[in-house]
Amino acid sequence: MKRRIVSFFLIPFCVLWLLVSSNAETAGDTGRRIDTYLQRASKDACIPGMAVIIVDQDSLLLSGTYGNCDSINTPFIIGSLSKSFTALCIMRLAEQGKVNLDEKLSTYLPDATDGDNITVRQLLNQTSGLGQYQTLSNFKITASHGKHQYANVNYGLLGEIVEAVSGKGYDKYVTESVFLPLGMRHSGASVEKGRENGLIAGYRNYFGFPIAGEANCPLKNSWGQVPAGYISSSAADMGKYLQMYLNRGENVVSAKSIDSVFYDNVPVNQGSSFYGMGWSLSNEYRQPLLAHSGLVENYISYMFILPESKIGGVILANTNDYLVTNNILEKDIRKNLLLMLTGAAPTEASHYTYLTSHLLIDVGYLLVFLTAVLPLIFLRRYMRRLSVEQKNRAIIAVIALHFALPTALIFASNIFGVPLWVIRDYVPDLFWVLAISTFLLYTTGGIKAYLLHLIIIEFEKDQKTRKTLDVLQASHLL
Repeated sequence: MKRRIVSFFLIPFCVLWLLVSSNAETAGDTGRRIDTYLQRASKDACIPGMAVIIVDQDSLLLSGTYGNCDSINTPFIIGSLSKSFTALCIMRLAEQGKVNLDEKLSTYLPDATDGDNITVRQLLNQTSGLGQYQTLSNFKITASHGKHQYANVNYGLLGEIVEAVSGKGYDKYVTESVFLPLGMRHSGASVEKGRENGLIAGYRNYFGFPIAGEANCPLKNSWGQVPAGYISSSAADMGKYLQMYLNRGENVVSAKSIDSVFYDNVPVNQGSSFYGMGWSLSNEYRQPLLAHSGLVENYISYMFILPESKIGGVILANTNDYLVTNNILEKDIRKNLLLMLTGAAPTEASHYTYLTSHLLIDVGYLLVFLTAVLPLIFLRRYMRRLSVEQKNRAIIAVIALHFALPTALIFASNIFGVPLWVIRDYVPDLFWVLAISTFLLYTTGGIKAYLLHLIIIEFEKDQKTRKTLDVLQASHLL
């Protein structure tokens, strides 16, 4: 009888233990698969340094550092992930009755351009109508007013509201209201604080080669502001930050405010996704996905929350390779990480995507450069072949190659809606290829135009001389 009683209690316990052990092993296997994948993928993408962390509500599920990142506590500039911190500060002030989301911008910033036509909520949802490449010194409402138009200036203005309402600098307010309560000891809301915390060096990519450089310091009226994109944080700190959301606000904001930043949103891309307040919402991976990406001149980042699975994660990388690595991180690394976390098989990616992509891009750069430099190299041959009989053809060629083409290169960026200064900061190798090639084409064109001018003058002199001789002969003076 005693054996039966023992068995009655022991058997369910064993079954439960086996289930828990099996789940633990499965989670461990998933973690090992993810780590193995990230080690290979970061090398294939030539990412100098990367840190990744995955958390649930209470614990750390996975953390890893790759390349020249030695610690999960190493800070990176997190780019537009900063917007979620600014939105959180606004919601905290709203809970305290200091900010009304549906109040006009001019209530808090009386001198703001178009401040009577923009609300705080519109800044948060990016529906203010302010332009994508506008700054705090030149912003104004465009035709996109009321529709989603992603613009850093929205969150730059929100940062100014935080300062105006709280009476504190943005750095101090974020530190006191978010960093300290969450124990985020390696985070800072200024570039100076990031460096003090041991900010990892960032890299820009030139022709497939990552080159280290200092982080750009956002100026008062520059495109990127700290509230919009220049907070620095470590993967470990970002894990704590995401756990705050998973735990419905903890001691930072209320659960109602957490729901607002996630779900008080507006449609993006004809409703394929939605933008809340520093967070986007989509349904890419069998369940809702809350996420945001970040990019500054020499750092890229990505954070996400799977609310149904109650897990969140962040990827931080100290590079910006706009044409290649950024796409690999977005379309391969990020995607496969989420596929594995949601129980799906990762997609196979080529180990040579980075090399082949940069090779093709560099060949394109070379062709543009050769188009510009070869006419200068063969200028002497051009001079020897130049004749007045071909002057019309030569004039057309000079106009087309040396003036129309470089002018098109300069204005092509504006045709696609990207100012040259953005290309300079985010795709520097392309910018310098365009700048040098344009200079060479204009310079060589100027030389050719001058030579054509001299030939035409000489030709006209010869023509006048011949006419004079003909007149003299006709007058029997010769």
